[in-house]
Amino acid sequence: MKYKKALALIVVLSTAAGFLSACNGPIQETSSTGSDDTQVTKETTATKETNGSEETSESTTQAPAPFEYTEFTARQVADEGEEGSTMVWGWNKEGVDLIAKYSDVGFKKQVSSGAAAYPGLLDRALASGENAPDLFFFGAENAKKYLNMEEVIPLNDLGIAYDEFMSQAFDFVVRSGTDRDGVIKGLSWQACPCCVIYNKEVAKEVLGVEDPEAVAPLFKDWDTFLDTARKVNDASKGEVKIISGTDDVWKFFLNDRSQGWVVGNELNIDPVMEEYINFAKILHDEKLTFNTTQGSSAWTKNMSNHKVLAYFGSMQTLKYSMGFADGSNKTSGEWGVVAAPSSSYLGGTWIASTKYNDMKASSAQIIRDLCINETNLTDMTATGEFVNNKKIMQSLASDPSFENEILGGQNPVPVLISSAEKLDLSTVQETDDPINSAWIASVVAYCEGRVDSIAAAEAAFKASVEDLDIF
Repeated sequence: MKYKKALALIVVLSTAAGFLSACNGPIQETSSTGSDDTQVTKETTATKETNGSEETSESTTQAPAPFEYTEFTARQVADEGEEGSTMVWGWNKEGVDLIAKYSDVGFKKQVSSGAAAYPGLLDRALASGENAPDLFFFGAENAKKYLNMEEVIPLNDLGIAYDEFMSQAFDFVVRSGTDRDGVIKGLSWQACPCCVIYNKEVAKEVLGVEDPEAVAPLFKDWDTFLDTARKVNDASKGEVKIISGTDDVWKFFLNDRSQGWVVGNELNIDPVMEEYINFAKILHDEKLTFNTTQGSSAWTKNMSNHKVLAYFGSMQTLKYSMGFADGSNKTSGEWGVVAAPSSSYLGGTWIASTKYNDMKASSAQIIRDLCINETNLTDMTATGEFVNNKKIMQSLASDPSFENEILGGQNPVPVLISSAEKLDLSTVQETDDPINSAWIASVVAYCEGRVDSIAAAEAAFKASVEDLDIF
């Protein structure tokens, strides 16, 4: 691991993410936190690219550059409340069930009625402190919003030091848990890199190939993807499409940007986004998809009716979105995975502490049990989880006995590790969610002919973002 001491209290984020490597000695500086009179020692942890595993993809995404994390001295902590009173909030049972399974720490839980209601409940509790949780779960879509709040505290304030997890955690997952100053506030037990999940029966019918080794070259880059899409469409006389809807792939372009939406307090349209709008227009005009929306009933139906060759997703997609868990999708065993043309991620849940936490020692142990303990993380892989630990996943990648039943016995880990090692989240920003929605609305308007040019679509997009008044 590489360390160097920061000479200022706040460290400006670099513009890319990377992987951990070997070491410098820390040069220490002591300074006040500003919130009290406690003196803290602050470090930045520089990450370096490592080779992790054998290259298995021709993905166009390049490995990320180094990134500096800001670290404070881990505090000595204790519980101030009653034993077993640690309050944990979530929007579903996944996280709290894992705590119950993997931690001996007693806790109380509050699970909201669903993802839609959860942010409002959590926002009010964080703002007022009234009945606020000690720990709470949050997803990727809300990560920067919560991590940049002063009501959410650093892991160091729970007594957790970065060297407890940094050498093995995937850098894109750790970076997703940082605030705007590079301070790590949230941690996750899972990583959700993406791949192409394709139906082998469909591939054999429309392309004449089915094995991953033969299918992988058909998705090696986005130009080849378009060629493959046309072959699928022509071979099936339009009855089968390469993907269900254009939005299945748009976040892969989003994650390939070199700059975010907001640069110098101005709206920025990265050239990759202009590539995407052209790409989407081709898919629409040539009728290469069914124009479904992710999550819709039509999108879900196409997972089991042999009308769609591929879906782009993570292990979370296999576990929760494709209907295998409840038995509604009868195509288990027909699927395979290959590398996507570029890297992306889909899904993921993080856990963090609020400033109202009076059970810091118990909270720290819960996070360690859930996100750091290698025995627990290894056990999670038995349920198809791609865990946030490079050593564990690299071991599984080379394990000939590790198979996935849905994938007909294929081991997906080598493909997914390659994607994970290239993921760069340097362009992710707190204001992304509404801006992304505005961009997609403009792309759809252009594809459907409601605006007649890319320039007009971009003008409509800029007007929509201006109306949002979010930066």
